[in-house]
This record gives sequence, structure tokens and C-alpha cells, in this order.
Amino acid sequence: MSDIYWRERNRPQKAGGGFCTSFPTYDTPYVFANSNGTKNDVQVFVHEMGHAFQIWRSRHLPVFDYLWPTLESCEIHSMSLEFLTRWQMEKFFGDQAERFRQQHLAWSILFLPYGVAVDHFQYLVYANPEATVQERHQMWQQMETRYLPWRKYGDLKYLNKDGLWQDKQHIYCSPFYYIDYTLALCCALQFWVKAEEDYSHTLTEYIALCDRGGSASFRELVRSANLICPFEPGALTQVVEKVRSSLKAS
Repeated sequence: MSDIYWRERNRPQKAGGGFCTSFPTYDTPYVFANSNGTKNDVQVFVHEMGHAFQIWRSRHLPVFDYLWPTLESCEIHSMSLEFLTRWQMEKFFGDQAERFRQQHLAWSILFLPYGVAVDHFQYLVYANPEATVQERHQMWQQMETRYLPWRKYGDLKYLNKDGLWQDKQHIYCSPFYYIDYTLALCCALQFWVKAEEDYSHTLTEYIALCDRGGSASFRELVRSANLICPFEPGALTQVVEKVRSSLKAS
């Protein structure tokens, strides 16, 4: 499992990023992450620990292939833990914890249309393998117009030429992976809504989901955690209302 986050101000000659892997022979997950003194250090660490916790909880499942679920299911564990640890952020940020929580929530809801745009863009690219550079830029322009019409780039010339898609390394390194984050975030946000009402019960449901590892399909795992599948109509209705009220109150 590899979630790579590129960040600023890493030491010279040192690449940024973080990932979780495991050593099945020893029933042990392993997290590696570089830190650079920004708030993303905490978010990346918690995210990867979500993967590690799932691996730890499901390490004794009888089938080796059950150790890791499919990728869209894996990201539920990581993204959900980001929300389930929100109440502990004072330990990292002190009196700035609420600011971090609101920024994280705003980023999360804004990520959804961006994640969909990246996925849709990849389908266009692979359906048109002979497209020129300019034609690919035009494809991204279509995606931004459809999913991200509010974006303005000021005097950033290359971004105004529809080149932002080249900033996303998943497009180059992990084709069609990005929609997994989007689907999982739909579930993680539901965990957040539930946790606001009953944290203890929600945490129990989260742990039970981790226990199941990859023993079921994405839809079945989501259903078992009492979440609404992102493919179902209205799956985000309650989430969006909760996000709107939370951000307005900040």
C-alpha cells in the first residue's frame, strides 16, 4: 500500500512522501513518512496509521489475500482515521487545533470534485492515446469547467494553459488509482457524521471494518459498516449538510 504525499521543504537530496507497507511473515505493518514541520506531517502520519491499524487488526485472517482489501476499501481505513482522531488534535496543534480541523474538513469536501476530475481525465487520455499535449490540456480544461468551475489561477501562466493535471503524479505512476480516494472519502465523511453523534459506537464500527480486511468486496464492506455506498443516490446528502453547518459555525 503506497500513498505518496509530496510536500515542501524536505532536506536536500531527500524525497518527500509517506507510505504504509507490511511484513506478513512477522504480522507487522510498517509506516514510513518524511516530516518537514508542516501540518501535513500530522495528516499523513494519521492517514498511514489507518492503513497500519487495518493490517494489524486483520493480520490473522486465514487467507493471505485478505490482508489488504481492494484499494478503494483500503483508503476508507486511512481517511476515516483522519476524522476519528479530530478530537485529539490539541495534542499536536494546541490552540490552533480547531483551525486545523476546519481546514481539513474544507479540504476534504473540496477534494471530491477534484478527485472525480482526475479520474474522468484519465479515461479521456486512455481513450485517445494519440492526443497531442495541447489536446490533453484541452481535456483537462473540460474537466475543470465541469467539476471545478470556481477555480481561478491569477497570473500563473502554465496553470492558465490548463496544465495543472501534470502536478498529479498518480496520473503517471498509478493510473486510475485516484478514484479510490474519492470513493473512500465519501465513506470517511459518513464516519465523521456518525462520530459527531456517537463517537464510541462509530469507533466500534470502524474497528470491525478493519477486522474484515479484504474478506469482502467494497460494496459489502461499506454495507457491513452501516455506511451508504457512494454509488447510491443521496449518499452524501447528510454529509454535505453537516459540512455546511460545521464550516458556517467556524
